Amino acid sequence: MIRILWRYKYIFFIVIFVCFLLSLLNLRNLKIFYDTERIIELSNESKDVIDRSLDDQNLILLAVEFEDSLNYQDFLNLKKATSDLYRDKNTQNIRSIFNEKVLVGSGLMPFPVKLLDLNNYVLSKSKIKKYGSKYLSRDLFSILFIIKSKDLDSQESKIIYLDQLTNYFSNIGKEVYISGQIKSEIYMQENVKRELYFFILISSILCSLVLWFYLKNIKLVLINFISVCMSLVISFNISNILFGGIELVMILIPAIVFIITVSDFMHLLNSDKLYSNRFRYFKVQLRKIGVPVFITSLTTAIGFLSFTFSSVLPLFRFGIITTITIFISLFIIVIMYSLIVDFKIISNIKNAKFLDNFIHYISKIRRIYLYVCIVSFLVLSSLTIINFRVDNFITDEINPKSGLYKEIIFFDNHFGGIKPITFIINNVSQTKLDSISEIIKGHDITIDFNSSDLPQSFSSDSEDEYFTIKARMKDIGSNKSQVIFDDIRSKADNMGLSLEISGVGFLFDKISNTMTEEVILGLILAVFIIGIVFVALNGFNWYYLPISLIPNILPLFTTIGILTIFGFYFSLSNAFILAIVFGLIVDDSIHIINGYSISRKRGLSIAESIDYCQSFTYKAVIKTSIVIIFTLFPLLFSEFKSISQLSVITMIAAVIALVFDIVYLPKLLIKYIN
Repeated sequence: MIRILWRYKYIFFIVIFVCFLLSLLNLRNLKIFYDTERIIELSNESKDVIDRSLDDQNLILLAVEFEDSLNYQDFLNLKKATSDLYRDKNTQNIRSIFNEKVLVGSGLMPFPVKLLDLNNYVLSKSKIKKYGSKYLSRDLFSILFIIKSKDLDSQESKIIYLDQLTNYFSNIGKEVYISGQIKSEIYMQENVKRELYFFILISSILCSLVLWFYLKNIKLVLINFISVCMSLVISFNISNILFGGIELVMILIPAIVFIITVSDFMHLLNSDKLYSNRFRYFKVQLRKIGVPVFITSLTTAIGFLSFTFSSVLPLFRFGIITTITIFISLFIIVIMYSLIVDFKIISNIKNAKFLDNFIHYISKIRRIYLYVCIVSFLVLSSLTIINFRVDNFITDEINPKSGLYKEIIFFDNHFGGIKPITFIINNVSQTKLDSISEIIKGHDITIDFNSSDLPQSFSSDSEDEYFTIKARMKDIGSNKSQVIFDDIRSKADNMGLSLEISGVGFLFDKISNTMTEEVILGLILAVFIIGIVFVALNGFNWYYLPISLIPNILPLFTTIGILTIFGFYFSLSNAFILAIVFGLIVDDSIHIINGYSISRKRGLSIAESIDYCQSFTYKAVIKTSIVIIFTLFPLLFSEFKSISQLSVITMIAAVIALVFDIVYLPKLLIKYIN
């Protein structure tokens, strides 16, 4: 195989380059799928529940905030803007204080009256003060409009409509807030594309600077950059061909490709001998370093394949594409490396002296400090188990500093939240309908309307035997929401009501928790598969099972333990990050274990084998960790929490894993692999 790669390296390079060019052409109109809608559509819920939930995507919440409490002139201006909005071809209906009614009177026959009548504003003010309005904030500084849109079939039409909504109300109050699935979808897609380009550029610059510091060779830096670009473009094109676009979670792939490509290059370029015969040099290096590089690619791929255990198609596709990307990157790296050897570009590589000083310092650490450090790791790891919690919030993926997040919090604080919940109840008396409505409102859920007073244009239900209650709640997390839903169901059962819950918010809670648990279980299975694979590759020596897993599991648990101090919990936006991080940090320990095993097989003593790792393998491991930290640093400022958390978790885990690999792993090898 090595001989084939060497002999046909130029043909392979031409094939890669042609695929790269064709992929570039095919990615001009790359489509990015919005996760929330696709996850719900592809769930195993009943079609009726999904259809009702997807109807929520047409609802838009719009609020206007004023400097002072609303006055008569403000209502006149808002009335005019509402009339203009009604005439818009993409507006189906509007719910607001202008068509809000309240029940007045006592006894068996209360009657509805209009809450706001601008022809009799004084009386309306007294009614608002007496009965309150669900479309006005408590301080009367803000007003809410619930808009049902229609015929927004393209991204462009959605953007234009949202801009028009802002224009209708922008000159009336101090601030206009808009929220809803359409707004979130546009925000996500626009920021995904921008961040893909921006972070690839910034990470490339930082990565290139670090590589230049180590290699002092611009050609090697350019080759690494070209390899990353080729891997990314070809991988995204494969997703485009197979699935018609990329999933939103695939925004993580560039960071993964950077880390894998740079790590493998650093190890392949790390050589203790030079040979005049170029093929011999290539063959020796591939056998010595290429084998562990392949093993690390395999173990990393196994980590990502854990996503294929998910019943939700977007995560399944992410696992498949990322696995393919890993092996595409590996193939491109090997071919590029063969060209490096053939052109003798490797001759200028230099090692930084500070690495020798650092390794020497680490090897002289007093034993008491080692005990303190390992006890700290164990204590922090125990926090991971003690504080284990699975929860999901709609805002998990949104940066708290972003405009979208601030708008969501505004609706949470003033108008009952943005999470859509739908209650479907069998045809019952008005008394029982009122009772269950009060129970729902008692859980701090805002009821916008029900089918008994709902205009046909606002409802997607045509069956008269059901009442539909459209409501919203705050983003309190899936766990607290589930407690509320269970209580409402229980009380409905006690009343003899058949109650069904749907809506995007409800399905998000239910599906995201299930998906999070699936990813965690898949990761646990992948970890043990990696251990078994490593045992099989080393002659079924079962000592390799704990030696291959402990240096990777303990740093990961320690990292999570540190984050739990600051309120970390497992959610869909970070559960799959753990699989990514585990697949990445496992690389360094494998290289050290492999370097030690090769030395022992060559007849070196235990002490000589450890010295070989310290003077050779450790340097590549440290370089790789530093490159990872610098490459991921820009991702700290991402608009998406999953991206920023990937950066934080990976950087912390990389440092802890590095300490464990060069301090504790050698002691495990000396004790068990002798």
